[in-house]
Amino acid sequence: MLTASQARDETLPKLSALVRLAQSSMGSKMAAYDAVGRRIGASGSWVRKFMGRQDTGLDGHVLHNIRAAYERLCSNIEAAADAAEATNALLREDLHAALRADRPAAARTPGGAPAAGAAPRRPGRAAASALVRPDARPRVPGLSGAGDLTDLPLWRAANEEE
Repeated sequence: MLTASQARDETLPKLSALVRLAQSSMGSKMAAYDAVGRRIGASGSWVRKFMGRQDTGLDGHVLHNIRAAYERLCSNIEAAADAAEATNALLREDLHAALRADRPAAARTPGGAPAAGAAPRRPGRAAASALVRPDARPRVPGLSGAGDLTDLPLWRAANEEE
C-alpha cells in the first residue's frame, strides 16, 4: 500500500513529463496545465499546486488517470522509435546492397515496399555498383605491365617459402 508521500513522489515526475510535453506542443505553460488537468480529470490550478508541492490531495482516480496518461505517452514514444528503427533498417539494407553491388538500390516507400515508380531490375543483367562506373579504367595512366596481384614481389616472397 502506498502512503501519501510515496504516491506524490511517484506521481510528480510523471505529471511533470506530461506538462512538459503539452507545453512544448502548446507553447504556453498555463495552457499546458489546463490541458493536462482536463486529461487527468483535475483542474489546471490543481496541477499547478501539485507540481508546486503545495498541500493538495491526490485522489485515487486522479492517480490512476496520471499513470494511464503517462503509460500512453511512453507507448507512443516507443512506437515512434520502433517505426524510425524499421525505416532506418530498410535504408541501411538498401545502402549495403548498393555498396555490395548485389542489386541496385530501389526507391522504397516508408512502408518498405518498392515505390510505384521504381524501375524493376531486369533478370540476367549484372548490377553495377553505385560507386563505380561499369566502364571505369585504372586512374594511373602509363602504368604498363600492371599485372596480377601474384606478380608483386612481396606475394612471390611469401609464396616461395611454402
